[in-house]
Amino acid sequence: MKRASIEASLVDRAKAMKLQLKERAAQVEEARVVAQDTISEFREAGFFKIFQPKAYGGYELPPEVLTDVIFEVASACGSSGWTLAVLALHQWEVQSLPEDTISEIWGRDSNALVSSSYAPTGKVRPVEGGYSLNGKWSFSSGCDHTQWAVVGGVRPPRSDGDAPTMCGFFVPRSDYEILDDWKTMGLAGTGSKSLIMNDVFVPERRQHPIFAAAPPPPDNASPVYKIPFSLVFLEPLVAAAHGMAQGILDQFIERNKARYGAMDGSKYSENPDVHRYIAEAEYVMRAARLLSRDNLQNAWRAASEGRKQRTVELARHFWEAAKSVHSCSETALRLYSISGAHTIFAGDPLQRAFRDLQSAITHMGFNFNSFGRNYGAMQMGLPNSFNLI
Repeated sequence: MKRASIEASLVDRAKAMKLQLKERAAQVEEARVVAQDTISEFREAGFFKIFQPKAYGGYELPPEVLTDVIFEVASACGSSGWTLAVLALHQWEVQSLPEDTISEIWGRDSNALVSSSYAPTGKVRPVEGGYSLNGKWSFSSGCDHTQWAVVGGVRPPRSDGDAPTMCGFFVPRSDYEILDDWKTMGLAGTGSKSLIMNDVFVPERRQHPIFAAAPPPPDNASPVYKIPFSLVFLEPLVAAAHGMAQGILDQFIERNKARYGAMDGSKYSENPDVHRYIAEAEYVMRAARLLSRDNLQNAWRAASEGRKQRTVELARHFWEAAKSVHSCSETALRLYSISGAHTIFAGDPLQRAFRDLQSAITHMGFNFNSFGRNYGAMQMGLPNSFNLI
């Protein structure tokens, strides 16, 4: 099958799942984890192969293929879309490890999945042959479905003149405990629980520098693996948030087609203000997706041509991504505010989607204030102050 056919097929499969994902959304929230059936369906559809190396049965496709799939899934169920985003993006990270470590993770089972918790909240201590990990790493989305986890930590200097380095440490499921502490107002179904590690040994080969510290890929690597780590981490989450906003708009339109005012019996489908809210919301959401696609295509073009994007381009990418998510959230709030009092009842699907989106925008990747200040300052000739690019 040609690449274009694979790409279209993947997105079509995501669209075909939406009805069932909507039907499962309440159960996902109540269970506080995405159903295993859903994860199996994602696997069978090939979603986890999008970033996976061809040597392990993957596709090595451009990032916008994954973001398009995530967008469709998240528009039906925010928790399912977010979980897919996190688990699928780590296939990219695994390929950056030494070959013997990749083989350890995928050699016996190329379907093995990895969850993460990048904030360096635990302790990393050098020991003979590697490192000892101790502590608690939170927000590990989808961890119930994975065979491995990668956690963030600061690798101490190895020699005089060396600097502390932000690294990811890969740990098999047998070496950590999952703490069931994920009880939240939104994205409850992501099961983003905490990982507890007590004197866990990680050999040297199972760690690597991440984000801005990540080393350049080999010259013969596929273009997707030449895109900066930070962008690969960011854009799937952006797509999930955009999808949640689109799901709110879709629900708003559908329920207001047959809605009548409780006091005057007027038809909402004939209300000019409703018409304007829909048009403005669609404008914001389409603009967000188009901007995201343009930035991803710029990153793909640079990677395909073997050149690095300028730091100011990366700063703008982060700023625009974060701002687009918050703009979608703001317009979704406007829709929710005129959706009627029935949306305050437990179990209302529009309310669930709204809560999911409000929870998503708290992610550090959407810190539009900090990203905006940094990009604006760089435009005035000041240095980059964002340590992830």
